[in-house]
Amino acid sequence: MIRLIEDRQSRVDELPGFRTLPPAERALVKGAAREVALPKGALVFSQGQPSAYVWAVREGLVHIVKSGPGGREIVLEVIPPGEFFGAVVALEGRPYPASALAIEASTVWRVPSQLVREICQRHPTLRSAILALVTPRLRSAHERLQSVALEPVEQRLARMLLALAPKIGRAENGVTVLPITRQELADMVGTTVETAIRITSKWHKSGFVRSQRHALALADLAALRVLAAGED
Repeated sequence: MIRLIEDRQSRVDELPGFRTLPPAERALVKGAAREVALPKGALVFSQGQPSAYVWAVREGLVHIVKSGPGGREIVLEVIPPGEFFGAVVALEGRPYPASALAIEASTVWRVPSQLVREICQRHPTLRSAILALVTPRLRSAHERLQSVALEPVEQRLARMLLALAPKIGRAENGVTVLPITRQELADMVGTTVETAIRITSKWHKSGFVRSQRHALALADLAALRVLAAGED
């Protein structure tokens, strides 16, 4: 069950973009924002749904998932704490082009899209700031869709692990540990879990990664960069 938290002080106005607004506008954002507690697996919004809100992650992790022919899904983006999602289409008044899913127990902020659009009209720098934050992610999502058709699975997997490392990785005993399952990794690159297991097992034997329960430790980043570049 999704739980709306209305009695906790919201700090969404301190996110990049919002925090540069004049105090009166920041107060409007803070007053209209709500925090939503999400259990693991909860759907934040569905593909094709009207973009009623601009969202941001406070705690936890959200995946942006695109449905394709035959019901197959691919994870386009991984949204860590402190980042917006669903923002560009909300600013333009278009439906969400993909779904958002809480991959772990999370808390997210939501701000009515109409309010954000009105503030952007008065302060165009807010729109520019939001676009500057999310456009690189959107470009990466587009490139990921292209890579599904053009790049070998091993290259896509290596590229994904390197992209996730600065977002959700934690330093542990000299390696970077990613709290991710093989199924989640497979969904992110558009392959089967069996293929993801086979490739990561090969990497484990080569010393590139270390398999852990519900996690992968990146032990040789240089080797992964060579694979991600498609080099032999």
